[in-house]
Amino acid sequence: MTGSISLHNKKTVVGFSTTTGIILYGGFGAAGVVLGYFLPQIAACALKLPWVPFEGPLKLVNYFSGIWVNLLLAVLGLIVGLVVAAVAVKELLVVTITDEEVQLDKDGHKQTIVRKEIDTVFLDGKQLVILGKSGHELARDKIDESPSTVMDAFKSYDYSWSTEGDPFKHEYKRWVLDTPDLSTTANALMKAREIALQKKDAKDGKELRNELIKLGYIVREEETRQYWRKVRY
Repeated sequence: MTGSISLHNKKTVVGFSTTTGIILYGGFGAAGVVLGYFLPQIAACALKLPWVPFEGPLKLVNYFSGIWVNLLLAVLGLIVGLVVAAVAVKELLVVTITDEEVQLDKDGHKQTIVRKEIDTVFLDGKQLVILGKSGHELARDKIDESPSTVMDAFKSYDYSWSTEGDPFKHEYKRWVLDTPDLSTTANALMKAREIALQKKDAKDGKELRNELIKLGYIVREEETRQYWRKVRY
């Protein structure tokens, strides 16, 4: 996304802007209107195919016709499009940066990290990572923003930004089942997290990562492969 940095009262907001909102709400809303309005015609064309799923509902849509039906479906499509846009906006990570703190807001959850706790900030793929003074992760989450935009925002407030990525990347080890260097509990959590990654259950994967952090381990992944390192205290 572009144009999602705004300056106001010595703070920078990354991840959402009026332009982003217009693109999302306008795009999904317009798509919903068009799809809704032409749904009877789409249903009629689909029913001509030798086999089509949801044949019953398509026949019902095709049965009703007329300008008022099209307009009604267009309105319903608009509503659905706006709901989809609202869900998309809610799932965007919004980062507010000031000289004193960094605030992360996503899906109704807010996390505030004061500057004195922050050691290094970097991007791991599409994930924004904030490390504490002992190298432990204070935050890690996907951010839908260009790397240069994120970097410029943090550097404009003189936060320590690692252009090389994770400064501890050489300390990570590949996790395999029953790794002897990990406790039984940590191995069990890693196994559960592997299953969550295979199922693409991001919420469960994040919760299990937080449990591992409590045990003193930092985890990162490449698809379903997991890597770990110990936190420096």
